[in-house]
Amino acid sequence: MIPEDSSPAWTVRAARVWYILRYHRPSQLVRRLKSIVRRRWLKVAGSRRYARAETEIRLRDDRSLLAWASGRSTGRGPECEANARECFEGRFRFLNIERRLSDPIDWRLNDWPEAPHLWRFHLHYHDFLRDLTAERRRTGRLELTDRAWDIAVQWIDANSICDPHGLLDAWHPYCISRRLPVWIELWLIAPPTRDRDRVLDSMHRQARFLADHLEFDLGGNHLLENLRALILAGMFFEGNDGDRWLRRGVSLLTDQLDEQILAHGEHFERSPMYHAQMLDAVLDIAEATAELLPVTARRCDETAGHMARFLGDILHPDGDIPLLGDSGFDPATRPARLIDRAAKTHSGTPRTASGLAPASDSAADWPEVGPVDPQSRRVGDYWIYRCTDDFLLLDAGPVCPDHLPAHGHADLLQLEASWHGRRLFVDSGVFNYQDDSMRRYCRSTAAHNALQVDGLDQCDLWSRFRMGYRGWPSGLIHGQTQGFHWARAAHNAYRRLGVPRVERWLACRPEGPWLCIDRACGRGEHELTSWLHLHPDVRATQHDEARVDLELHGTRLKLRYLSPGQVSVVNGWYCPEFGRRIETQVLRWSSRIRLPTCCAWTLSWCDEEPYVRLDGAETDEPVLSWQAGPSQARLLPFANQ
Repeated sequence: MIPEDSSPAWTVRAARVWYILRYHRPSQLVRRLKSIVRRRWLKVAGSRRYARAETEIRLRDDRSLLAWASGRSTGRGPECEANARECFEGRFRFLNIERRLSDPIDWRLNDWPEAPHLWRFHLHYHDFLRDLTAERRRTGRLELTDRAWDIAVQWIDANSICDPHGLLDAWHPYCISRRLPVWIELWLIAPPTRDRDRVLDSMHRQARFLADHLEFDLGGNHLLENLRALILAGMFFEGNDGDRWLRRGVSLLTDQLDEQILAHGEHFERSPMYHAQMLDAVLDIAEATAELLPVTARRCDETAGHMARFLGDILHPDGDIPLLGDSGFDPATRPARLIDRAAKTHSGTPRTASGLAPASDSAADWPEVGPVDPQSRRVGDYWIYRCTDDFLLLDAGPVCPDHLPAHGHADLLQLEASWHGRRLFVDSGVFNYQDDSMRRYCRSTAAHNALQVDGLDQCDLWSRFRMGYRGWPSGLIHGQTQGFHWARAAHNAYRRLGVPRVERWLACRPEGPWLCIDRACGRGEHELTSWLHLHPDVRATQHDEARVDLELHGTRLKLRYLSPGQVSVVNGWYCPEFGRRIETQVLRWSSRIRLPTCCAWTLSWCDEEPYVRLDGAETDEPVLSWQAGPSQARLLPFANQ
């Protein structure tokens, strides 16, 4: 575990307040204060404004919106049938926690007061109604959608806007943003046979409330989710309200896409899970607005293409995302389905490669590779190496947007790897959003494949989503030298300790070895710790004081540390999904040593282990010598390129 900061409590609190003021935008802080004031006023009297619809409710007749709803209710995956059955029986599973709820549902979970806040949110998202709709379409069982509308009416009965308690979860803008598209989709596929006016009235009031409470104070994925729901509501409802929601949603969407989607197609919060969710949102808008708002649809379509190409570039050979930042595997946003949706324009015709992005940025443009034909490239702030089913990713980007640290981890220069199509080195993922030891563990530097200095995190992580002091990466370069594909980057996160620069150099060749050197620059004596987290399928056995043998599905790999230090195999956690943690093995190298110095390791899998030697680790230009049979190389990892 990471030692607690020994500074006096008041200095820590003062520093954290300073960093909030320094990095958060003034508009965020003003809007946050405004949001708090408005929410308190709503508890007193303001909710009367949303107690009933102010105008006659009329619906648009739009083919694109209907086509969007039809597409959303198909392809839900093999778990759809089981999910629908559980929901029909009153069993609800979110975050890998299942609870049987009463009928009618106790939306406040009074019998389960310790319920995780995120679980409560998921209950109010109503995503599970999509499984009932999909199963109704597959089987023709009308009682499935009858059950879905019964749950919706139960929600209406129990969650009045006039009830202050409902503002916490049921009427939270993010919950409305997730729930309202589900109800719109359900209405278009199988409208209710009773309580139609009550349902429409509730949907209209939720849209009005959302329009007045967009989450500008948080921004990021929350605001994009708000805009998706607002635009879909504007497409669903006809009249002045619907037109106003459309105009506002589209106007804000343009600015948010410019800000949130980076030039290489990545969502700026740098979490592959949230990237996939935001790609899903952009695709929804593109598909739903194709007929009524073709310009908006075209813009979203082009943005989705860039996002899908980035997503395809970073996938492991198993077809799923790396678990960088707050990321877990999400069946609702499977990468293959998202990429397939993005492979068609909003008119339904197949894309051409040039219609998405420049060919050099496209995952589809990776050449077919063979055992001796590896490929590597830079994709935004990532360096990616592929050779058949071998894969290595170096994350050389910042941990988060400075003003939005909620989903950032202390993981500068993190790497992930797969070997022969199976995950080898993994990120620890994310277990929950509670303010507890697992949340702190998953965000810590020790939970990532990175170099740690003096037992401290690269960033000051506090509360569930906060970050104070932080560092930044720099200088990602890459190339090919003497048969090796290599990349190099640095960060300054430990400058407060007198370590102004930490560098990482990675190199790969198809027959092996893979090489990694971490270099800590500075003066004085420091404790360096290098972490490598293994997938649970990998079994590690320490061979000697410098070598660890890794067994992965019957194949042995040899990892040898080239720098003197203490090597051990310890236990850690792998959290591939929310609420699921698996004990796994972690390789730990540590040494108390004067700087500058290096920590280096090599990974090989040939019967005859190659000769690798690191000289000059304490100098500005260490030298790496390598030889295997007739092949040899002399590499200068940190020489000026």
